[in-house]
Amino acid sequence: MQHCDNDGILVSVGRKIVGLRKQFHMTQADLARKLHAKIEDVDRMEKGLYKLKLGTLLKIARVFGKRLEIKVMRGKRRV
Repeated sequence: MQHCDNDGILVSVGRKIVGLRKQFHMTQADLARKLHAKIEDVDRMEKGLYKLKLGTLLKIARVFGKRLEIKVMRGKRRV
């Protein structure tokens, strides 16, 4: 089994969250309220320092009216 670059994936997901949050003109506090989370947790998610659970990813997708799609691919990773 190959090593998975979890930190790189978490950073990429965090960047996506930041982009969506800014696109929707939301602060970290706004997003935290909608997720029923702490601002510190949103900050850690955006920096890739928070191990996101599937349920949290689904909540984030719903907040932004997006569909969560998970792809398992061979070779280069895509997020």
